[in-house]
Amino acid sequence: MNKTQFVKYLCFFVTIGLVLMSARCSLTTGGISTQEDAPDLNTKDPITLEYWRLWDESDVMRGFVNDYVKAHPNITIEVKKIEIEKGETVYDYQSRITKLIADGAGPDMFMINSNWLPYHINHISPMPAGLMSIHDYEETFPQVVVDDFVSDNRIYAVPYYIDNLILFYNTDIFSENHIRQAPTTLKELISLVPQLTKKDASGNIIRSAIALGETSESIPGASGILAALMMQYGAEMTSADGDQATFDLPVANTNPPVMAGEAALEFYTQFANPSSALYTYTGATNAAGNRIFPSDVQAFMEGKAAMMLGYGYQIANIQKFSPNLRFATAPIPQNTLQDPVTISNYWGETVSRTSAHPNEAWDFINFMLKGTRQSSYARFTGRISARLSSLANAKGKRYYGAIAEQVPYMRTWYRNNTSEVETIFDEMIANVLKNKISSRVAVETAVRDINNLE
Repeated sequence: MNKTQFVKYLCFFVTIGLVLMSARCSLTTGGISTQEDAPDLNTKDPITLEYWRLWDESDVMRGFVNDYVKAHPNITIEVKKIEIEKGETVYDYQSRITKLIADGAGPDMFMINSNWLPYHINHISPMPAGLMSIHDYEETFPQVVVDDFVSDNRIYAVPYYIDNLILFYNTDIFSENHIRQAPTTLKELISLVPQLTKKDASGNIIRSAIALGETSESIPGASGILAALMMQYGAEMTSADGDQATFDLPVANTNPPVMAGEAALEFYTQFANPSSALYTYTGATNAAGNRIFPSDVQAFMEGKAAMMLGYGYQIANIQKFSPNLRFATAPIPQNTLQDPVTISNYWGETVSRTSAHPNEAWDFINFMLKGTRQSSYARFTGRISARLSSLANAKGKRYYGAIAEQVPYMRTWYRNNTSEVETIFDEMIANVLKNKISSRVAVETAVRDINNLE
């Protein structure tokens, strides 16, 4: 080989090497570029972004907005708190958002529940890939957040905080009964029911051990509680693609077959079944249609329920409306401590597909993830930051620490029609309690009805 040929071959192999290195640096496992440029932002023309938020007062975001606007003086962000009026639910808010987007209107940014992405995915402009890679998102947030808000390698929402189902218990009632700690298993919970339940001479409940077992009319979080129990028992709530409800099927590789959905429904309803030895709560009404016993949160605040299952957002309401109540929180009792499950219920920030300025809207949401802003938001609102890096310190926080403890085993399940599914879960519970239908038939009917939803 002469010198000229050697130089040609050397140049050829160096070029091939550089091409391969470039390709390797720009690809992830799924072939998605992690080196995409950040989206272009309009830095000259005046832009106004309308931002709809639930729960927090508008001034919660004021400092963060001011910091962002200082760096982007052409942008104005108008934060609006959306009130859930008396007689309304979050599904009224959901319907309002959906209708506005369908009409080509609505806010630039808004909030969706952690269960809502399947329903809203076509209403959202996903985050530009150049702002945050999927890898960075996975490194920032718990797996349940990735499951809830990432689809087809696109990020559709970002949570500022995290929340899940926890146990609330009255520390005075526990002390009076010489109970040193909250139950950690369902077996321990069952053992406390006879001790903590009080009835009058006629057998009417005057204090419930735990407000549990009824439909959402009495237990607003009934569907989430029941779904958590089903998963604790081993049920797969849906098929792998999320298209079909499957909690009527036996647990895989069990012989004889374990019907987890059925077992969980039986466990749940026994607490509100007058013929059960564990009867401790009722949603019954008198002849005038008035409740005989308060709903779960009200009963807990009045000291008429020693325990309840609820979400972290209820802590502030209990403190506000029942300031003298002495209570604590703990992780929810588990069927087995080896395979713990709790269910998530939190909100994410997202951008409408009808926004005229999606890049700028996502840039602000991404701005909230930088530095200590998300931790500052959590401190300001009393919540638990959704960032993985914040969870270790949050575990010792009074009342809210139980949420952080449970993050590693938070679960969710996809359904396109959350409100309709909750109605079907209510019917499933009522079929057992009021219609005396077997748990198996009630579960099979619920699965059929969910799979028939459009």
